[in-house]
Amino acid sequence: MQVRRTVPIAALFLAGSCLWAQGKPAALEANKKVVYDFYRVVWEPKNLAALPQYMGDDYVEHNPMFNGGRDDLVRFLKTGRFGDWSKTAPPVDKLNDPPALIMAEGDLVTWIFKRNRKDPKDSAKNYESFWFDTFRIRNGKIVEHWDGATRPAQ
Repeated sequence: MQVRRTVPIAALFLAGSCLWAQGKPAALEANKKVVYDFYRVVWEPKNLAALPQYMGDDYVEHNPMFNGGRDDLVRFLKTGRFGDWSKTAPPVDKLNDPPALIMAEGDLVTWIFKRNRKDPKDSAKNYESFWFDTFRIRNGKIVEHWDGATRPAQ
């Protein structure tokens, strides 16, 4: 009699665990897609008009070059330091800086990309450099950002 009760309960527990585990990877993939589409629709085409679609009103920027909120980031981008952000541009099909790796855990997504740089000791040579951006995703939007940037020497 005890076995008849235990087996169905164990089966329900196992089925529930499987369903819960399936939902978690789907959420991680959805968060990774938010970041991928942010690069494809906003960052690479320099499309500030699309920024609110991917970035929450409560966005927090941790880069010391332009830390603050979403409005602070928009003001900084309009200065032209990262190219001309004054025009609306269509999404790109192929990224100039595609990710070498995208990792997601919980509500965090880390985007790692490779850049070829000129060797400061020999301008005829290049070397590979890896950079990262980490984003917190909430309700399908980016609400926080970190990277490896530091303040320049004065």
